[in-house]
Amino acid sequence: MKIKSLLVIFTIFSMTTNAQNLDETLSKLSSTAGKAYVAPVITAFGSNLNSGWVSALPSPTKFGFHIDVKVVAMGSLFSNESKTFSTTGNFYFTSSQADQILQNSGVSVTNPQYYTIKNNLTSTEQSVNFSGPTIAGSKNEYLKIIFPGKNVQGVNLATTTFLLKEVTGLLDEIPIFPTVSPQLTVGTFMGTNVSFRYLPDVDLKDLGKFTFFGVGAIHNIGALFPNPLPVDFGIGYFTQKMKVGDILESSASQFGLYVSKTFGIIISFTPYAGIISEQSKTTVTYDYQSNQTINGVPVQPVKINFELEGENKTGVVVGFKVHLAAVNINADYKMSKTKTASVGLSLGL
Repeated sequence: MKIKSLLVIFTIFSMTTNAQNLDETLSKLSSTAGKAYVAPVITAFGSNLNSGWVSALPSPTKFGFHIDVKVVAMGSLFSNESKTFSTTGNFYFTSSQADQILQNSGVSVTNPQYYTIKNNLTSTEQSVNFSGPTIAGSKNEYLKIIFPGKNVQGVNLATTTFLLKEVTGLLDEIPIFPTVSPQLTVGTFMGTNVSFRYLPDVDLKDLGKFTFFGVGAIHNIGALFPNPLPVDFGIGYFTQKMKVGDILESSASQFGLYVSKTFGIIISFTPYAGIISEQSKTTVTYDYQSNQTINGVPVQPVKINFELEGENKTGVVVGFKVHLAAVNINADYKMSKTKTASVGLSLGL
């Protein structure tokens, strides 16, 4: 239960300082703004899922016994650029917002075209600019909806900016997006170890059930040679899936080439490095409630569904493991578009 609590706290609670507000915040965003808003955390989470799998290569033996129970913590770094976004899209204005645009444009209610123009602003989607914090931004900043102005019925409407205070940076500029995962590694068969990450369904209030599963294997090619190689070379592939209620569903996978060298036996030190190719994608689903009305009645929420891919494609990992009898401690750093560090603590034989 402690492992469950750690994973839930670091993955979900850190994902939004007020996790229960994620769905509420997204409900204010159309698909265009929604994609830009969540994009930084999608890439960070995908990079986390693809980190921490390898801390040493299997023994280059055909048959052996190895078991390792590990808790690994991963953290992706947010750049300053990822904390704000700017994009264009469509937006329905409320009656009061339309009034404000008309007032800023010097059009009074005594103007015979006032209500015709107002109806145009509220009954049809208007092209606007969205600007503000992403999910990784500041909680003290709000989404700006900028109406660029246009000519309606021969009247020039002025540029007007609105603040949507329901949309803020829920992560409040945290520098690192953390994730924690339990991991079991078993082997060795023909120089190969198999690793598993698994979490049974956890019911998260207001978000639904959280599920998590991953599997992969790494092979030491030294097992194919009759004589030991001066260093260990390995090939590994890992894949995993995660789902949070009906909002988020992620998958990630990586293929890597690794090299390591162990110094010592009972107490040992193992530096390692790898070149990896990775990919991740997340499907985001939520109900968008626009300001549109028909005959004065608000329309029903519209189901929004889109898929985003993580930005990381290739990377280089460098790290080390310290082996103290049955206790292992490792740390590594992945250099990719989104940089990620991981630390692991394990018990193994």
